Amino acid sequence: MFLPESPFSCSCLNFLFSLSSALLFPSYWCIDRLLCCAVVTSVERSRCPDLRFFCLLLGVPLFLLLFLLSLPLSFLGFLFWAPLQRLRRPFSYQNSIKTPTLPDNILTGDCSFIFISANLCLFPDGLARFSNLNHTQRRSAAISRLLCSSSEPAKNNCEHVVPKCSTENILPMSEIPYKTEDDFSAEGDVPFEVSIIFPQNADFVCLQEVFDGRASRRLCRCLGSTFPHILYDVGPLGLHGRGFRFFNSGLFLASRHPIMAAKYYFYPNGRGEDALASKGLLCAKVHIGMTKEKQRIVGYINCTHLHATESDVFIRCDQMSLILEWVVDFQSQYGEDGDLVAFDVLCGDLNFDNCSTDHCMEQKHPLFSVYKDPCRDCTGQDRRGTVGTLLRSDCLYQEAVNTPANLKRTLDSEADRKLYVAPPLSGGIEGSGSGAHWTGRRIDYILYRESDSLLSLAVNKFQFITQLAGLSDHIPVSMHFSVSLPGGSSL
Repeated sequence: MFLPESPFSCSCLNFLFSLSSALLFPSYWCIDRLLCCAVVTSVERSRCPDLRFFCLLLGVPLFLLLFLLSLPLSFLGFLFWAPLQRLRRPFSYQNSIKTPTLPDNILTGDCSFIFISANLCLFPDGLARFSNLNHTQRRSAAISRLLCSSSEPAKNNCEHVVPKCSTENILPMSEIPYKTEDDFSAEGDVPFEVSIIFPQNADFVCLQEVFDGRASRRLCRCLGSTFPHILYDVGPLGLHGRGFRFFNSGLFLASRHPIMAAKYYFYPNGRGEDALASKGLLCAKVHIGMTKEKQRIVGYINCTHLHATESDVFIRCDQMSLILEWVVDFQSQYGEDGDLVAFDVLCGDLNFDNCSTDHCMEQKHPLFSVYKDPCRDCTGQDRRGTVGTLLRSDCLYQEAVNTPANLKRTLDSEADRKLYVAPPLSGGIEGSGSGAHWTGRRIDYILYRESDSLLSLAVNKFQFITQLAGLSDHIPVSMHFSVSLPGGSSL
């Protein structure tokens, strides 16, 4: 009933892959260090203005020499690594609970769930610096602790102090009636909140831009005690599609509930720098529990990261159309008669917002007739209380945004928000001086699909979380919702 943990069919292939990756690592590390010498962050530049000159003068020649010396080992490793990528399943699975069968816990009444979605910008150090971030391994360690944090709030100062880790049938998408903006806006308001800390007892954590392998493994180690089921290292590398993929998708999914099935779909239309990564859609089916009548309750999670270049509107629209097709394919392939679907959630960094005039095509895409955005009032206008999730990269270390408490105060003030949150492209549909609510670029989403099954879903709260201040250029989001299960009193 569980996915196999290894991405290979036998331990011999897994050993060869680990060995080839180890042989490639020295060259990878040298190139990363070389980039670190060439690119400095704003905080490094302010503390030591001459740092870049000395790094260029001494560091670049040194690491270039080490890279050249490591090439023979890397060539040998590449001879094994490249063909093994063709045999590898496009994700790894960590299962901290070794029971052979799914739990049969009985659920009745209302059941609550919490989703978290965050873009962590965990590139190798050299590339992270282009987003004004550095020390990827330190950031991944800090982020891991914060995601595992328990009931004690983080201290409101420059240090991120946190506790240690604690331990009916499926309807095809084509048969779901499309809804208009008026239908959605008439369904009631959702309470919005800017929170300093991550919510307690989250059920699912969907992450993007976890590109660095060491950072990904650190997240697995720390989150494994809280989230027993983790999909990581998602997406193929090497020769795939029309080019060579230097990075995987960067997607990472952690779940408290058992993952019954998962599939990765690769976007074939990436170009430019996005073509260096194998971006796509990760679909997963999770086991929630059973009804009194022993009917299985499941949920569907879809995590993605769309094309990044702001001007490539048609590429993103094509990818959104592919999402709708692939969700149908996955749920048709893995849905079973008798399953009760508790939720169908789509989350991730979609790389467009709902207020920029340059993104009007994405805003009107049929995706939003199938999946509902709780932060969206109508096309081009977010609901009051929502805030942008993309920070200005050049401002990450300024006092107004460099701690969770300071960032919360900034986001709560519309005047301050305009100074530190990325503004809409081409002025924005919201306007800047007309008195309309100014959101900024909200590109991180948690969407949900309403089903015609017996289960009904209600969003209880939507949060914008500031706990990663100084650790990422994105603001994580969280959605709290409840599902009414058949019969009985609530848990």
